[in-house]
Amino acid sequence: MPQSFTSSLLLAALLGSCTVGCERELSDQPQPLRPLVYTEANPEEDVSNDVVALMPRFTVPEDLGLAVFQGLVEHDRELFEESFVTGPELVALVRTSADRSQEMASELLATSESVWSLFLPSEPSEEPVGGLTSRLRVVEFKVGKGRDIAGKVGKPGKDDVVQHWGNELRLELRDSKKIFTLRVPKIVKTKNGWKVAQALEVDPTLRTYLESGMHLKPELLTSQHYPFPLEVGNFWKYRVEYVGGRRPIDPAKEDAEEAPAPAPDKTPTAATLSGAAVPDANPTPVDVPARVENPTITIKVTDIARRDGFLIATFAKEVQDGEITTETFRQLVTTRRIFPCTRDCIQNIDDIAYLLGYMSQQTPVFVFPLVPGASWGVAGRSGEHDRYEVKPELQSDASVPAGDFSDAIVIGGSIGEGHEERLFVPGTGVVLRKVRSGLGPRTEVMVEYRLLL
Repeated sequence: MPQSFTSSLLLAALLGSCTVGCERELSDQPQPLRPLVYTEANPEEDVSNDVVALMPRFTVPEDLGLAVFQGLVEHDRELFEESFVTGPELVALVRTSADRSQEMASELLATSESVWSLFLPSEPSEEPVGGLTSRLRVVEFKVGKGRDIAGKVGKPGKDDVVQHWGNELRLELRDSKKIFTLRVPKIVKTKNGWKVAQALEVDPTLRTYLESGMHLKPELLTSQHYPFPLEVGNFWKYRVEYVGGRRPIDPAKEDAEEAPAPAPDKTPTAATLSGAAVPDANPTPVDVPARVENPTITIKVTDIARRDGFLIATFAKEVQDGEITTETFRQLVTTRRIFPCTRDCIQNIDDIAYLLGYMSQQTPVFVFPLVPGASWGVAGRSGEHDRYEVKPELQSDASVPAGDFSDAIVIGGSIGEGHEERLFVPGTGVVLRKVRSGLGPRTEVMVEYRLLL
């Protein structure tokens, strides 16, 4: 069999994918990594060159698992990259060319770059006191079955185990029972110890937890720092305006108003036969307040329920349209996302596992920071079916009755009744909203607001 073909098979076995696993427990507290060089020689005697080859960095898989965790949560780039197999190590394992091995090692590191970025805060000052280790801890590194160089499951005491497939680094969210999984699909044994040989994978709930910023400082959710000032007593009042100044008529309501009243039913009933009083078949109509040409909508913050890493904001929406109607709605707010919060969301406010799953399936109404040209869909991620988008250019002049604003961010999106466009001013809120629906276009323009910071 040609050597190049054999090398390809071995490389596929080393860098392929599989999901076989068996558990191996770690202690409750992360253990220190083994030293790079260990010797009992005199301090002044330099023997590092002799010892490095005998004392690999990650001598057991658990050391490698802890290194991956430490590199990510402490943002130690050098340690993170050291956890991955290198080009020369691949050459020694599968006898491929140096250029090809280096290319594959670089591609491997590049495919895990998104995981590295996921653990990085936008600003170092946003991280909680104690860093991510104050939020997450290692529970175990679940190591998959040992395999030989060809990828076959190794027989204990007979085959030389050089790879493990289907490994999982399990992390616990402190002060809860929520377990996250960071998958390490393949690790291989090199002359320098165990190394990652396939791109890291993060489970959806851990990704949601980090992307939504639930691990960041709680101070970021206060009105002084949050882009949308949420404090009990804050309100925003809008006047609804229509194209041409005239309010369109809802065809369904117009048909109902013009339909003739049904003829009274003269069929004898038990009431008439017994001589009981019968309601007038033609009662006096009750006066219904006429609709106004320009209704107003007032949205007021009525309650803030704070939790670890998020809050639930309750709003009262008051519509004055001849008569006043009020409804209540809620939003789940994190440092990076604002989601609608349904009844089930409210009922599970203290169940972080439920909320993370809920957020993973919902489309947020805001994704902060609002970056010009960005778009998002479910969970606030960009994909093929994004629901909202931020226009590339800011609205330099946003003058409304409530004041003159500059550099408003324009957010377009799809809603139940059609399409909307919001002008959002950080630190103030939505100052203008345009809606296109089946009844025609309308604009909700801010006429008054109050912010208690």
